[in-house]
Amino acid sequence: MPFLGQDWRSPGDQWVRTTEGWEKLRLWRLKVFENLNENVVARLIRLALTMDLGPHRQTTERRQPYFFFNKGTSREKKELTSLSEALLRLDMAGAVKDIRRSNFVCKLLQLILENKFANLSGTAQKHIFQILEATINEALRTELNLGWARELLSQAQKGLDQGQNYHIGSQCLWERHHALVCKLSNQVAAYQLKQRDEDNRVTLSDLPADCIRSILYCVADHRDIIHTGQAASKLQDFSQEMLLWRELCQYHFSNRQILTFLPSNVVVGKDEEEDSIDWKNIYKRCYKRFGKKETFADMLAMCTHCCSIYWQSLGHPCISDVEAKSRVLSPEDFIKLFPL
Repeated sequence: MPFLGQDWRSPGDQWVRTTEGWEKLRLWRLKVFENLNENVVARLIRLALTMDLGPHRQTTERRQPYFFFNKGTSREKKELTSLSEALLRLDMAGAVKDIRRSNFVCKLLQLILENKFANLSGTAQKHIFQILEATINEALRTELNLGWARELLSQAQKGLDQGQNYHIGSQCLWERHHALVCKLSNQVAAYQLKQRDEDNRVTLSDLPADCIRSILYCVADHRDIIHTGQAASKLQDFSQEMLLWRELCQYHFSNRQILTFLPSNVVVGKDEEEDSIDWKNIYKRCYKRFGKKETFADMLAMCTHCCSIYWQSLGHPCISDVEAKSRVLSPEDFIKLFPL
């Protein structure tokens, strides 16, 4: 028989009924704050700049999204951190607007939609689709990561089809997910990329050759290099340079992996022999065999002192006085923290 009273080890949560169903009151308050539109935020900033806050000025500093991760239960503590609470407190929906964190969020969504979505609770499913909707809207607004947007929608539709018969949550909620995916897919399909007007400003093709090479050497995804070469004939020549593909091979793969497909008659270290190697073909074969290295401009981390999970670029208010040490979390490591 369930215990309905308040326990000093786990006092329970207050719930509030919203238009989307019942939600925890403490998370609903945070959700309302995160969902403030840009007009309301701009108005609040203007009011804050015209007011003398005095001793309360420190409250206007940038908020640090983080949460304390409870590893397990004990006799004194019975509360566990859920995935839905983690996604909300880390402001995943707002992170897609930051170009440094958007790729990490997209990869996290891909992993959840691919294998774990049907096992999530109804609240977690709603949070996932709110993040997905924010990702698609941001991609359409900025005209960036449209490839990621199409892949996520395809993966979401596939996950909904696979979990149709054994999902958690009501059938009405599942139908709402289908309707949202259909709506977002239609928006992406109807989107037309806007051509740049003739404004006589400098384009990428107008830059010196050394500048173009330096920019391409900073690109870690081979698809971006190929698409750049398809934009103009001048850029096509730069995207086919073997030195560029050699640097890409050395970045994503180890020497042992590269030697797997390197011709046996080639001596490494001799420039005249290395110049004859088709590094683009070697990269293609290594990519098919080993896959490429995942790179993110910003990642999650777990503090070893207070067990807080936070974004590395934003930090967190650690309770320890000594210098905080942290463990970097990849999207796979973050998902493994929760029993899904």
